[in-house]
Amino acid sequence: MTSDSVRSPTASPGWMRWWNRTRYQLYAPIYDWLARPLEEGRKRAIEQVAPSSDDRILILGSGPGSDLEYLPREAEITAVDVVPEMVRRTTSKAGALNMNVDAQVGDVQALPFEDDSFDVVLLHLILSVVPDPKAAAAEAARVLASNGRVSIYDKFVPSGTEPSLLRKALNPLARFLFSDLTRELDPLLSQADLEVVTPRKSSLGGLYTAAVARPIHAVDTGYGTASE
Repeated sequence: MTSDSVRSPTASPGWMRWWNRTRYQLYAPIYDWLARPLEEGRKRAIEQVAPSSDDRILILGSGPGSDLEYLPREAEITAVDVVPEMVRRTTSKAGALNMNVDAQVGDVQALPFEDDSFDVVLLHLILSVVPDPKAAAAEAARVLASNGRVSIYDKFVPSGTEPSLLRKALNPLARFLFSDLTRELDPLLSQADLEVVTPRKSSLGGLYTAAVARPIHAVDTGYGTASE
């Protein structure tokens, strides 16, 4: 890797980065149980991005490795999480599935990879969690191959709407405990020169959205035009 292709640490306040690591370190032993209602949406999101055994796949915010069972066993997979215990659980899950996964501790807002290193990037339940989602989206776009694709599955305000009063009321507590409920997907992607290229699929009453994005200037997307 070159110094030009590796970004310096994000400028997010240190206490925010500390709390993000700390809370998910605490959640690690029960994360699988907490995230169980989200598994069907996760599976559908991965089916939509259609990873193949030839793809170089990057999982950002891997958690305990929940995505692994839905990915091709022979693919070249790298997983990154800021919490050491989550990385340990990802490695354990890979072993149980007989998969070769390079799991490592790292900041998804400042990735230690060269540009154009991956064909598929998974952003599942991470853009609503990180202190600086713009940096995370930009890093995903940077390490993505020019004709690669990004799988997104997370809590977003529906495109073109304002957060509901209920979301706004719950957000201070939600943001402290687990994630932000008021983030919008399109502004995050547009600033990273990414665009949604599939119809968005909602789950759990519209709180969660699954979509596939690609670089704005990608050639031959193969997905057609996205629609709401």
